Amino acid sequence: MKVRFADVDLDKEYPEKEYVITEGKIREYLAAVGDMNPIYEEKKLVPPALAAVFTRWEALTDEELLDGTIHAGQAFHYRKPLHWGEKVILSGKVVEKAEKRGLKFVVREVEARTEAGEPAITSRITVILPE
Repeated sequence: MKVRFADVDLDKEYPEKEYVITEGKIREYLAAVGDMNPIYEEKKLVPPALAAVFTRWEALTDEELLDGTIHAGQAFHYRKPLHWGEKVILSGKVVEKAEKRGLKFVVREVEARTEAGEPAITSRITVILPE
């Protein structure tokens, strides 16, 4: 479903979704960005920036961005390191919706928690929708 600004529901909470951070995805990501830091292999740590992949809004919902959408910003708050093969529980909601100088801004927040319920990563994604 393509999302238009008029259809964005402020504070709507989306159903939780599980995501397993597989070794294959980690290796694929590290190869793509050229990061060969041995700590990821030695300690089986998930590279922090990989969160940009699994906390994407589209990973949580069935919503798609319209052509012409601008990714205006993204920020992460890391609370707990994650490890290869770990399963995270994703949840999210729209935390801001505003029109400023004719531009339609939407801020979405995605929380990744461990299976034990511990907060691991929060991602805040700002987009500018074309309509």
